[in-house]
Amino acid sequence: MSLDSDIQIIEASSAEEREILSPILDDSFEGWYLSHARRTLRDIEKVFAAKSGEKFVGLVMLKLVDRKIGYVYYIAVSREYRGHKIAGRLLEHSISYFSDQGCEKVFASLTVEHGGESRSLFLSHGFVETNFGQVSKRYGKLHAINLYRKMLVVSGELVVYKNLAKTLGQ
Repeated sequence: MSLDSDIQIIEASSAEEREILSPILDDSFEGWYLSHARRTLRDIEKVFAAKSGEKFVGLVMLKLVDRKIGYVYYIAVSREYRGHKIAGRLLEHSISYFSDQGCEKVFASLTVEHGGESRSLFLSHGFVETNFGQVSKRYGKLHAINLYRKMLVVSGELVVYKNLAKTLGQ
């Protein structure tokens, strides 16, 4: 079954719209990550949802962590809709959104338990792995510390990024 043409990506800006998305998080995370994802869903700047017909099947949470740097907090897809490239569509939409905002880079941090699936998703969309040392060399140590703090990167997470300037041919 191909859902690709059936999927719409829409912004979820109201508290009511975001609350409807909560079961997708319950399906995707547990423990600390679930409670953080719920809190983030409520408070984050941008949430985009994937809809199939009238049903919400996925979401992505985004934030500008710097004037030219975007961050993908969470991508989640309902268990029954996984394997239909919905996460890829949400990630592509996120890259376009950040590009439209004038961002030069997009970062994401990936958990160990979801690292395999998430890592494959991000790497297949042109993201590359990095680490604090490399980010420090690029931005300076203090700026790197602030970026990691804003991104809430915790020990053991894999950080990935994508240069948007190359994507745009700049």
